[in-house]
Amino acid sequence: MQVPLFSHNSNARGVRLDALLRHTPIALAASAMLALAGCAPFSDIGERAQPKAIETYQSSASLAGNNVAWPQDSWWNVYGDPQLDALIAEGLQGAPSLAVAQARLLKAEGSAQQQGAALTPDITGNASLSHMKQSYNDGFPPAYVPQGYNNSTHTSIDMSYEIDFWGKNRAALAAATSDLEAARADAAQARITLATSIASAYAELDNLYRQRDTDEAALKVRVETLTLFQQRRLNGLETEGSVKQVEARRAMAEADLLSVEESIGLQRNKIAALLGAGPDRGRQLTRPVIDLSKPFGLPAELPANLLGRRPDIVAARLRAEAAAKQIKVARAQFYPNVNLKAYIGFESLGTTMLKAAGSDIGGIGPAISLPIFEGGRLRGQFRSASANYDEAVANYNSAVTQALQDVADVAVSENALSGRLARVEAAAHAAQEAYRIINERYQGGLTNYLDVLNAQDALLTNLRELSNLQSRMFTLDVALVRALGGGYQHAI
Repeated sequence: MQVPLFSHNSNARGVRLDALLRHTPIALAASAMLALAGCAPFSDIGERAQPKAIETYQSSASLAGNNVAWPQDSWWNVYGDPQLDALIAEGLQGAPSLAVAQARLLKAEGSAQQQGAALTPDITGNASLSHMKQSYNDGFPPAYVPQGYNNSTHTSIDMSYEIDFWGKNRAALAAATSDLEAARADAAQARITLATSIASAYAELDNLYRQRDTDEAALKVRVETLTLFQQRRLNGLETEGSVKQVEARRAMAEADLLSVEESIGLQRNKIAALLGAGPDRGRQLTRPVIDLSKPFGLPAELPANLLGRRPDIVAARLRAEAAAKQIKVARAQFYPNVNLKAYIGFESLGTTMLKAAGSDIGGIGPAISLPIFEGGRLRGQFRSASANYDEAVANYNSAVTQALQDVADVAVSENALSGRLARVEAAAHAAQEAYRIINERYQGGLTNYLDVLNAQDALLTNLRELSNLQSRMFTLDVALVRALGGGYQHAI
C-alpha cells in the first residue's frame, strides 16, 4: 500500500503546501515514515558471494606461455587459404545465429534507453471534451449548478518527475548499461563461435580429403596385389582361396573410398548450413589448402589477460555487476518515493469560454509515498535480487574455470600431439619399408601371401593414423584460438 503524504494544487480547496509542512502531525508522520524505512531489515539475507580472484587459480605450470601474440580479430588469415577466408566472411554476413545475437543486442539497447528515461521528466499533453449534466442534489444549491447538459472542456500539459533521492533509477540505469555491454559481449561470442565452427568444419573437410588420399592409396595397393595374385594363380603359384582373400580386401578398399566420398559431401552440406546458405553452396567447395607454418601458441601472463579476452567471461562479469546494481534498486524500494508534479492548461464549462480570462488552471507540488504494508513483497524482491547476484557471481566463477580448462586442455593435447606425430611418422616409414621388403620376398617365393596382407594392413593403419594426426594439428589450432577468445578484447 502506497500512502501519499502531501501535494499542492492551485485550485484545490485544501491547505497550501507551506501550511502542510508547518502542520506538526503531517511533519511527524513524514518523519516517522522515513524512520520506518530506515529500519527495513536486511541482516538475515546472508553474506554475498564474491568473484574469485584470478590469482587464486593454480595455473602457472599448466598455462606457461611464451612471448607470442594473441590471436587477432581476423585470425583465420594466418592459414593462407582464400577459400577459408571467404567462407568465414560470408558466414559473418548472414548466418542466422548472428541475427539472433543482434536481436538480443537491440533488445538490451531498448531496455537501457527505457531506464535512462526514468531520470528525465515525463511531459504529456491532455485534452478532453465531454457532454455532461451535474446533479442538482449533490450538496450545492441548485441555483449554483449549471442547468441541463453542457460541454466540459479540459486541456493541459502535465509534468511528472521522480526525484531520485535514493539512487534507485541511477542504479537501474547502471544495471541496464551493464546488461547492454554483456549483450555486446554475447554478440562477439556469437561471432567467435561461428567463425571457429566454420574453421573447425573446414578442418574436418581437410581431414576427410586426407582420408580419401589414404583410401585411394589403399585401393591402389589392393588392386596391384590382386593383379599379382591373379598372375601367380595362373602360373599355379597361388590358390583360389588366397586370390579371394585379396579380392575381399580390394572390395573393402572400394567401400572405404565410397564412404569417405559420402562424408565429404555431408561435410560440405554442414559448412553451407553454418553459412546460412543452401546445400548447393557446399558443392562449390574445393579441397582446403591450409598453411600451418605459423601455429598459434600460449601468450605470456595468460590467466590475467584471459579475463578481458574471453567474451563469455566479460559477459558473466558484466551480468554480475548488473545484478549488484539490482540489489540497490530493490533496497531503494523500501524508502519514500518522491515525485514532483506540475500541470498548466485551461478548463471551462462550454467550449467558447476555454480561452477566456479565468479559465486557466495550474498546479505544482511534491508527492511522497512510502510502502507500509505489502505482505513481504518488497522483502521478497530484495531476497530475489540478492540471490540473482549470488547466481551471477557463481556463473562468472564458472566461466573463468571453464576458460582456464579450455586453454589447458588444448595445451595438453598439443604437447601430446607433437610427440605422437613424430612417432607415428616413424611407424609409417617403418611400415612402408617392411611392406616393400616383404613384397619383394613374396615375389621371390621366400614368404607366403599372409605376410604380404598383414604388412599391407599395418601400412594402411599407420597411414590413416598419420593422416588423422596431421589434420588434428589444424583442429587443435582452431580450438586454441577459440579458447583464447578469438581476437576479442575488452577493458577489464
